[in-house]
Amino acid sequence: MIDVKTYPAEALHRFAGHVFDRAGLPPADSLLAADVLLAADLRGIDSHGVARLRNYFEALRDGQINPTPEIRVARETVSTATMDGDNGLGLVVGPHANEIAMAKAVEAGSGWVAVRNTNHFGIAGYYVLEALERDLIGMAMTNSSALVAPLFGVGRMLGTNPLAIAFPGLEEPPNRFVLDAMRAGSRIGNDFAGRAQEAADRAEEKLGEAPEKKLEP
Repeated sequence: MIDVKTYPAEALHRFAGHVFDRAGLPPADSLLAADVLLAADLRGIDSHGVARLRNYFEALRDGQINPTPEIRVARETVSTATMDGDNGLGLVVGPHANEIAMAKAVEAGSGWVAVRNTNHFGIAGYYVLEALERDLIGMAMTNSSALVAPLFGVGRMLGTNPLAIAFPGLEEPPNRFVLDAMRAGSRIGNDFAGRAQEAADRAEEKLGEAPEKKLEP
């Protein structure tokens, strides 16, 4: 196995932001998307961090995701809203929806926002942690593609359907409760991280087979 090389979170954040810039996102959206990815890595959820960056970039490059969506509120009440993401990056659309939900919660006592026409929004935990910073109870959930076989089944029919809940505590440490889970035994994002490691291992093998002079700077 190749030695693990670590990078400062700030460096990874800058790198992710630059990649999103190259993919056509506005600068503010690039930084926001990088925030969501780094939140996953910093919480040890490697499957949803920068390991997914290539997949996002390729989807943006190939036109599968709109880099400059016109995000709008399709309809709303005092405490609810439906947002249309215009097929924008979920890492951007999700935080915008979360901001609206939290603002409504402060104003009306609870805030609920549904989102349509978007895609993968990162870890659900990112959104409830943002709510905690405002001393709010947070809940985030999403559907997913059919990835899980039902009990005793052999074919994929159900989504992993992640769910995150967080609420502040009182005196008992750590003064907060955070649940970030899914209804499956493993994350498909683990495949991304695994493929990245396999690529690194193959690169190491090739370097080991090359003449020594090839390894010199």
